[in-house]
Amino acid sequence: MSIEAMKAAVTQYMNKAVEQAVRARKAQRGIVRGNSVVIGNRCYPYYPAVDVYFKDGDDVWAIVDDSCSQAVVVGN
Repeated sequence: MSIEAMKAAVTQYMNKAVEQAVRARKAQRGIVRGNSVVIGNRCYPYYPAVDVYFKDGDDVWAIVDDSCSQAVVVGN
């Protein structure tokens, strides 16, 4: 399998995962502020789930982990 095919497969998988999380109301919109994602009135430190480009002030889709201590950015 080529690198390009692997990238396409990962992208397709992540898009499907984001769609499923949104349908399950687990993914939420947030705004990147420095080293945190602001979701509602709470700030969470974050890490990206995949190699996505975003910068301070961008809207992103994020899933808050089970311990509510950090957010995983899953898309923008």
